[in-house]
Amino acid sequence: MSKKRKSNIELLRIISMMLVLLCHYVPTRENGMHNGVNALNENLLGTIINLELRSLSIVCTHCFILISGYFGIKFKIKSLANLLFQMLFWCIVCIIIAALLAGDLSPVPSIKTFITSIVYGWFPCGYIILFIVSPILNSFINSCSEKELGKYIIYFYLLSTIGGYILGFTDFNAGMSALSMCGLYLIGAYLRSSKLKIFTLKARGDLLMYIGLGVLMVVINLVLLYFKIYSSPYGYLNPIVIAMSIYLFLYFLKIDIGSNKIINFFSASAFSIYLFHCNIYTGDYISQIWKDINIHFGILSSILMGLLSFITIYLFCTLIDQTRISIYKKIISKFQQ
Repeated sequence: MSKKRKSNIELLRIISMMLVLLCHYVPTRENGMHNGVNALNENLLGTIINLELRSLSIVCTHCFILISGYFGIKFKIKSLANLLFQMLFWCIVCIIIAALLAGDLSPVPSIKTFITSIVYGWFPCGYIILFIVSPILNSFINSCSEKELGKYIIYFYLLSTIGGYILGFTDFNAGMSALSMCGLYLIGAYLRSSKLKIFTLKARGDLLMYIGLGVLMVVINLVLLYFKIYSSPYGYLNPIVIAMSIYLFLYFLKIDIGSNKIINFFSASAFSIYLFHCNIYTGDYISQIWKDINIHFGILSSILMGLLSFITIYLFCTLIDQTRISIYKKIISKFQQ
């Protein structure tokens, strides 16, 4: 079942990537949060704000996979080559930037380190695996009725919650794995046709569910901190987090903003922002910038400065990524001649 991608989903891609930046920014603000009662007594406002920021951002990568599941990955060698080329391109860009910032060629890696750095991080590796196995998942999805697929998803998430979230099965890797991506992919596919009332709210209801569950996460974490329990509930396998991701996805799915060229333009380079700021060579520089922001600005003003840094990173990466898009088009055109 194929659906035309409108700008509402492309806007979700942009916002999800901004939330990825926020998700990685929040830990640079949380130095005092693991002091339990002291954090609540001495910096209650800051602790609540940090937890709320974490609640808003924890859904970031889930939404990308829900989008893939809803529309279905169409396995093509050309698409896989485009994905790998983008990862290669940004690895080279990051090495060059790191060398310029260091003032010498010390960041230039060995061949082995270079190859490893191309797929650095759990998300690119997991997504490549998901891409490869997507035809198998699609065949399973197409062979099931809505009811059968729903039942299987329940079984999967019983295992995910009990085995992965509570017991810590290593195959789930705390939700940072291709296995967890497969579960989200199935949910995305299920949402294409599901008529369950919990998924057929109006768009405003979906947004309120996302925000309300996020507030619930804050309350849970505050209670845990009060009792000096430092096990954070903000795990990718937490059922509440998965539900938040679903409702944020459904909200954008249901709003209609037509087709917007500007949104589509920036959406096309969304993955480049991840590849840039999570790269092994440039990630530390960006984290240090965020730490400096938190040192020199107040609780609220630092959020605004952080947001400004997110926008700057997004604009910079989108601009550079146009070179990657242009090069890839030329390569493809030569092969098609």
